[in-house]
Amino acid sequence: MKHTIPELLSPAGNPESLKAAVENGADAVYLGSKEFSARGHADNFDKDQLPEAIDFAHQRDVSAYITVNTLVKEQEIEDAVQYLEQLCNHGADAVIVQDPGILNILNKHLPKLPIHVSTQMSIHNSAGTKLLESMGVKRAVLARELDIEEISTIRSATDIQLEVFVHGAMCICYSGRCLMSSFIGGRSGNRGYCAQPCRKEYSFEKNTMSSKYLLSPRDLNLSSHLTDLINARVDSIKIEGRMKRPEYVAVVTRIYRDILDRLSIDPTAGATPDEMRRLEVIFNRGFTKGYLNGDPGRKLMSMDTPGNRGVLLGHVTGGNPGRGTITVKLDAPINVGDGIMAGSKGTSIHLLWMGRHKVQSAQAGEIVTFPYGFAIATGTSVFKTFDSILVASARNSYQSVQRKVPITVQVEATKGHTLLVRMSDHQGNTGESRSGSVISHARRHPLDEQALEKQVSKLGGTYFRAKTINIRMDDDIFIPLSLINSARRGAIEKLSRLRIARYRRICGSVELQTPHPPDIKDRRPVLSVRVAGPEAVNAAISGGAARVYIDIEGITGNEPATNTVIEEVHRAGATVFIRLPDIIKDKEMTLVTGTLDQLHGLDGILAAGSDQVYWLKEMYDLPLAVDYHANAFNIQGLDFLTGLGACSITVSPELTLDEITSISAGYDIECLVQGSVQLMVSEHCLIGGIKGCDSPIGIKDGVKSEVDGSMTTEQITRPCQAGCSIRDGKGFVFPVRHDNQCRTHIYNSKELGLIDSIPGIIKAGVRYLRIEGMCYNAKQVGEITMLYSLAIDTCLNNPRQYDGRIYLSGLKKMFPGNLTTGHYFRGVQ
Repeated sequence: MKHTIPELLSPAGNPESLKAAVENGADAVYLGSKEFSARGHADNFDKDQLPEAIDFAHQRDVSAYITVNTLVKEQEIEDAVQYLEQLCNHGADAVIVQDPGILNILNKHLPKLPIHVSTQMSIHNSAGTKLLESMGVKRAVLARELDIEEISTIRSATDIQLEVFVHGAMCICYSGRCLMSSFIGGRSGNRGYCAQPCRKEYSFEKNTMSSKYLLSPRDLNLSSHLTDLINARVDSIKIEGRMKRPEYVAVVTRIYRDILDRLSIDPTAGATPDEMRRLEVIFNRGFTKGYLNGDPGRKLMSMDTPGNRGVLLGHVTGGNPGRGTITVKLDAPINVGDGIMAGSKGTSIHLLWMGRHKVQSAQAGEIVTFPYGFAIATGTSVFKTFDSILVASARNSYQSVQRKVPITVQVEATKGHTLLVRMSDHQGNTGESRSGSVISHARRHPLDEQALEKQVSKLGGTYFRAKTINIRMDDDIFIPLSLINSARRGAIEKLSRLRIARYRRICGSVELQTPHPPDIKDRRPVLSVRVAGPEAVNAAISGGAARVYIDIEGITGNEPATNTVIEEVHRAGATVFIRLPDIIKDKEMTLVTGTLDQLHGLDGILAAGSDQVYWLKEMYDLPLAVDYHANAFNIQGLDFLTGLGACSITVSPELTLDEITSISAGYDIECLVQGSVQLMVSEHCLIGGIKGCDSPIGIKDGVKSEVDGSMTTEQITRPCQAGCSIRDGKGFVFPVRHDNQCRTHIYNSKELGLIDSIPGIIKAGVRYLRIEGMCYNAKQVGEITMLYSLAIDTCLNNPRQYDGRIYLSGLKKMFPGNLTTGHYFRGVQ
């Protein structure tokens, strides 16, 4: 069965990159303004450039998708809505969104504007796509962490379009779930300002394992695996790179365009050796297939260098320190103007010698000498990181108009009438223009058909080309060239306007009404605690917790004991919720439901995201709370999650207390007040990727088996089970935990501690104050819970006696010099 060739979607981080993408064969481009864009450090487009960019794409039959893929603060909603209105009216083909509040607004108020959900929403299962489909979303950009079988499973479960990244940089964390840049330096990846801490050096704390760029993945390259995606019926393949130079966009787009064109004829076609070489030399951190064929382990990572590796140029055979030169035997061609890297030092080649002769280039196998201002050992590998010939060729590919729209030109030239030039495209748009004067009889030199055709076909500087020219004309006529040119230009102008006008919409003005959820403000604030397993539950209850979240991984295989714990909690007058895993792929869902079905008397479920709420709300008659990974950032986001069925919502830890105050009225709000905040969840097993792991793919230690999905309590030792910590270049230590699926969870180096700010938190409208106890033992859980319980009771019952400094002093004894207030007072960029 022959499947449809997917759309080729290329990045456009600035006007030059837009031209590079379009001229090299992109079917669609994605681009953003200087606001509300997840690539805030890209050049992007200002308010005047963006409409022009959309028109530029549409004139050339290229779709323009606009990124509005950041989390939006409540005070920014009005500006965001006006921006969305403008995009809708101007005819953007779709907006790419992350914020559930923005999704809510689009769904309710701008139905004419197609919605694409960003990979920042971490869509990794069929429940997520079904939820989006129910909201009228046109396309989901899937998480990069899916293999081809998982993509196919999602494809079979939904009718919305699916988009998959095929080339470029990869995040080590599930997109939209990363808080590392935010908590380390206040620059939020969810707001478009990621500082890329994953590209920094880290070492394992108290461990002899190899350390360097432990969190830096290689670049994705699926150029030889597009057939798999075509067979999986993926609708669009996406190239990452809005922060890359235009020449990069040109090279990568052209190669993927050529491969797709070959695949439309020959389903066995793939990337040629020359194409692979060009992809390497234009930029690479080493290439990986990502998770397409399953967990790649260490092959995912670029631990030696976080930057461009280039391609092997040759090896140093000698040098002349006095002259500041080195001699290299070449494994690849070199040209003056190329950039090279040896060790950690790089330079550009301005002079090149072969023997005593200056040359402009040299070929593989030859020996060359060039200036290099650093000492370097014989035998050192030298890499080409900039190919001047390739870059010049790429630049030339978009300096002039190469991609042209075929049109039919009709000309009528009869005596006594004005000259008519009519131009039509393949979409039915027709622009026509008449000359200002009538055509007269020729006195001496009549105009022949060949000359008239030559003149009306002069479309050189435009994006049109005359595919067919039909002329009906009288003999012995004379038409001044100026009249022919004027009519031709008039037809071109009218056709161009029509081609743009067909995209315009009338979307109306959005009048947002503040949602009115049931008022719960009179309810007493509640202390909640999340624990890793049933062992710490009694400590939390004894300390005064009114709600306990037990992580499901600490329960699986231990359900009878958990049921006993639930009974004890109920006798103490408290409630128990089960906290689901951060990530639940389709093949893991039976494990979750199998565990839940064996528990009795549950009071509710804490879902990690909106996909889990949507999945479980019809299966269990239980309250469903949703955690901060759902990225509740504004009132519209709270309204979305409440409408979905969430009984309480943990707001994003990137909000300040003032920002929480502005959105909390009427909602059952929870926020983190104590503990190690999770900064990353990664599909990659950090330790197993280095040491290797002989556990087969599937579930271990109480997780379903690969064969029949059954449960097992067999304890299989994995190198990642013991846990570890990593240390950054400034000496900060980040705890690391690996779950039963070998996913890596990285926690903040400092403990969140707001015990001296409880009055302000309660005043902000927060009902549930949560202690994150995943990294605590039972004793710590009990002591910390008791301290917070006492502080909250004093604040509520004897506010004059409340002295936050006393409670903070007790907390500092447990965590000396290691407390932070997070973003509650400083906020994020």
